[in-house]
Amino acid sequence: MAIFHMSFSNISAGKGRSAIASAAYRSGEKLFDDKEGRSYFYARSVIPESFILTPKNAPKWANDRQKLWNEVEKKDRKSNSRYAKEFNVALPVELSEDEQKALLTKYVQENFVDQGMVADVAIHRDHPDNPHAHVMLTNRPFNPDGSWGLKAKTKYIKDANGKQLLTKSGFPKQRKIWLVDWDKKEKITEWRHNWAASVNQVLEQKNIPDRISEKSFIEQGIDDTPTQHEGINRKRHERKAFNQQVEEQRKAQAKYHNLDQKIRNREHFDALTDELSFSEKHTIRDLSQQLKTYVDLEHLDDKERMLFNWKNSLLIKHVIGEDVAQKLLTIDQQSMSLAQANQLLNKVVDRATKKLYPTVDFEQTTLAQRRELIKETNSEQTIFKDSELTERLADIRNDLLTQQLLTFTKRPYTSWQLVNQQAQTIEKQLTAVLAKHGHQLDDLKHTDRGMLADYQPNELEFISKAIKDLRVIREVKDVVQTQYNSILMTAFPDSDLDKLDTIDKEQIYTAVVYYDPELKPLSADDLSQLQQQP
Repeated sequence: MAIFHMSFSNISAGKGRSAIASAAYRSGEKLFDDKEGRSYFYARSVIPESFILTPKNAPKWANDRQKLWNEVEKKDRKSNSRYAKEFNVALPVELSEDEQKALLTKYVQENFVDQGMVADVAIHRDHPDNPHAHVMLTNRPFNPDGSWGLKAKTKYIKDANGKQLLTKSGFPKQRKIWLVDWDKKEKITEWRHNWAASVNQVLEQKNIPDRISEKSFIEQGIDDTPTQHEGINRKRHERKAFNQQVEEQRKAQAKYHNLDQKIRNREHFDALTDELSFSEKHTIRDLSQQLKTYVDLEHLDDKERMLFNWKNSLLIKHVIGEDVAQKLLTIDQQSMSLAQANQLLNKVVDRATKKLYPTVDFEQTTLAQRRELIKETNSEQTIFKDSELTERLADIRNDLLTQQLLTFTKRPYTSWQLVNQQAQTIEKQLTAVLAKHGHQLDDLKHTDRGMLADYQPNELEFISKAIKDLRVIREVKDVVQTQYNSILMTAFPDSDLDKLDTIDKEQIYTAVVYYDPELKPLSADDLSQLQQQP
């Protein structure tokens, strides 16, 4: 029978997501990312049916999927930019494939494209019982000449005499005025209603009795068990008992549907808050005061980025002689609170995942992936199921992997320092465990089972994990060295890089990437001249 399913989400830089990667995954096409200098391709057993719909002001290149999403990312460069709005919608199985496409196309054209959005549509038919579509929508309108338009503008606030008002800090008072209403909750409600109406209209035209609705069962009055009327004087006691059972059943159903509705209501559903104990809520309140921000997954990620950037700027000031000791102490204190908050939320994330997604295999997923899954659950107010959950986890894995690779390749020396610090910490802990039994790190290189016979199970488990972690760190360091060598060998094909320390590679690498981003071979004289006359 026809079902109603439609969920909306945002593809944003703040979540580490890529518009190019998202479009490639949904369409099944191989797309090149200009910013990252790499291609994305996700092989599928059933090729999606994909197409693009454009508004009247859109330039011709908007019909080119690769060009479209590269231009979107070029235009929106902020760290928290929202590249696209996306919705996932179930298609009625009662219709043929051509009828499903015609229904979806008409709906998308009337509700989004005619309003100024470009719609990138991908219909997935991996399973015959679950035809559905992913539609990526641009967030920014086009001007009449085909150039990108503004999403919002700034209005400065003045008094009755036209004098500019100031904030307490002395800055001009202002507010943002949205030029499009695509982010309002009312629009999502309207779009959901319009989809149900479009489907029902087609079903009625084909004389199919099924109907769908965006409303909850309680709003529709479904599953409301009636009482039975047996006369005023007949079986009075039996009727009273029966009606009491009916009343209890009604209350139980209402409670169930209210909970179900809460899950879909952003103002009442929070996967983390619902899993916090009384003492944990008090701990979070204290940590929020220390960090001066609300403790949840999104805010903690933002806080971590803020502390990282703040510390870097202070270290630069320290180099030129400014006293930053007190501010660095504040950063260290907040970093400790941040670590404590993350440790607490990690526990709650795992509890929430087990409750909301009992099918998720903890052995096959990382904590970072589960954090992102709970983030998206809260953001979209939706508990993902079946194929949608599988697709969402695949998206999260790809986004996290891309983010990690970009960190290694764009900040190789930072990565080098980080893994060196991690290796030192692990080796120090490992040395302490081995020393209890009179052993050293070098003993592990030529050990046999007899050496570890007297170790406790928890010690053996720690040693095994530490060795695996050190092996991964060595692989990460190889990635960093490969990045250095690939760039430097291109610029200096006749150089002997093995003689250079990592810090020397970093200095030359930075100069080459800055002065010669196209990486044509340079001579030593060329580089020296560039350094003297930048």
